[in-house]
Amino acid sequence: MDLKKDYIEFQGEISRRGIEYLIHFTPTINLYSILEQEKLMSRRVLENLDIDQFDILDYVQFTDNVRYDDKSFINLSISGPNTFLFSKFQERTKDDITINWCVLKIDPKHIYEKETKFAVTNAASNAAKSIGVTGDIEKFKMLFANNINIPFGVRGRINSKFPTNVQAEVLVKEEIPVESIIEVCFDSQESLASAKAALSEFNTSNFVVDKEIFSPNRAI
Repeated sequence: MDLKKDYIEFQGEISRRGIEYLIHFTPTINLYSILEQEKLMSRRVLENLDIDQFDILDYVQFTDNVRYDDKSFINLSISGPNTFLFSKFQERTKDDITINWCVLKIDPKHIYEKETKFAVTNAASNAAKSIGVTGDIEKFKMLFANNINIPFGVRGRINSKFPTNVQAEVLVKEEIPVESIIEVCFDSQESLASAKAALSEFNTSNFVVDKEIFSPNRAI
């Protein structure tokens, strides 16, 4: 790994807060290319390699901007999904039987990679851009501040492992190897069995049912 020079501080914050994983949600149809390529890739890498991966934002039209301008980053959240955005995606695809969802739990070590950046809310929003999307330890700590000058920026009684704003993002440059995927989570035994059957040529030993991760209680 290409580590930030202050990675020991990052490791301390991660440990102190009890952060066990980063989160990325995706339609299950994308699991095949992720496992085949042995990595989770940014939009830019996918386009350069001419890999046809299902892009939910091409399928579901949003009036608001939800993707960071730079296609070379993979958008992740901390300890739980961006439930505000995830619920929108789930609602707008509920009638399409071809789209199911999974949640990837990813090793938090990617927080202290040299080119990783942090946003206090959705990185594409004006609120995040006005504060700055940077990769320093102070910006990482700001994700957990008691009061941030953004909508829904008051911490309240949130467990220390969660950022203050549910849309806060960790932006990882270019790619994440499959070895960093701790678990691939599904919301039911049926979804799990279907995915395992469809991906039987790959190692699916880290596929699990974890209903709670789809909508975690941020107070516990």
